[in-house]
Amino acid sequence: MFTYLHFTNQFGSYLYDDNFQAFLADTFTDLSSYNILKSDYMRSEILGIDLGFTNEDAVIDEDELIILEPGRPIFSHLNIYPKPGMQVVLPFEISFDDTRADVFKKAGELTQTKHGDSPILDKPFLVDHYKIDNLVLSIDYDPADEHINFIQIRDNNIVAHLKL
Repeated sequence: MFTYLHFTNQFGSYLYDDNFQAFLADTFTDLSSYNILKSDYMRSEILGIDLGFTNEDAVIDEDELIILEPGRPIFSHLNIYPKPGMQVVLPFEISFDDTRADVFKKAGELTQTKHGDSPILDKPFLVDHYKIDNLVLSIDYDPADEHINFIQIRDNNIVAHLKL
């Protein structure tokens, strides 16, 4: 079992720093490699966790799909997915078995709700956001039954394009 603090305490760490590399080695056995051309995330299927990075220094030739400057990826956000047999202690004692109504009772007043239809995904979405000091907790629900699809936690000071 992991607590979300196990991960969020690492926010602001550079991917290739020795201490962060030790954290990755101690925590994951199946983490995918970081490839900014494909994604901002490294994924662990076993734990059901994506580690997200902000990399504003990278320079990419979008036409040729070539990394001209690799930049310095900074760990800034993570996605947690429901995974049978895996338990992560989440803020407000939320669990993946909770409905949106349950989350309201546990988390209290939310900061922002986004809902509508995503033209990119061609499906409806429903996301509630909560601020916890410098962190933002975003809960993505299935709009039909309001059960949790996944949870994102991010450092609101690092992830400028998602700042709340």
